[in-house]
Amino acid sequence: MIVCFLALGAKIFYKTDRVFIKLPKEGKVKILTIIFCIMLMVLYFLINLITSWGQVFNLVPEMMWSSICVALAAGIGEEFLCRVTLFNLFTKIFENKKYVLLWSSIFSSVLFGLFHLINLGHGAALDATFQQVYYATAIGLAFSYLHIFTNRIWPCILMHFLLDLQPNIANMNAEASPWGPILIIFGIVIIVSIICIYAFNKRVNKVEN
Repeated sequence: MIVCFLALGAKIFYKTDRVFIKLPKEGKVKILTIIFCIMLMVLYFLINLITSWGQVFNLVPEMMWSSICVALAAGIGEEFLCRVTLFNLFTKIFENKKYVLLWSSIFSSVLFGLFHLINLGHGAALDATFQQVYYATAIGLAFSYLHIFTNRIWPCILMHFLLDLQPNIANMNAEASPWGPILIIFGIVIIVSIICIYAFNKRVNKVEN
């Protein structure tokens, strides 16, 4: 409830959670957007989220609702903080730059990743935390493009909620995984997301000029 009130306050303060007053037509960028959406679906499949969702609903009711509430709070709170508040802040900082959407996405996503260092204070393992920083930055870039091309924040909240809906989300017992697959999978997410944001930003510049 507290997170929802804070998110509502952010929306009222900024007047809107949209990137554009009127979303420009994507043009040829639509092909990249389709590739991006396919990548996002493959990512969710690769990290075995469907199994995690099933495990959540097989927990005892108290733990199930705890996991759901934590995932929902993270989805609402972190998306309004990073994809609305921080993103808007960086659009003001980089408003004179040609690729304002790209720079705002990169900086807000890096900060989103670094925020996960706080898990060290909750006893999380160092290696697991650094992995979280890396893949959270990648996910931040992906959600930034999702926010940009939908011009809405709720798809990011939904995807964030589904990503965090895991049986161990409430106790933060994250364990380190092999670095190889993480570097490759989320490295691809970073590259594809940056290309998509760059292409969309270039399209926006062309439409505005």
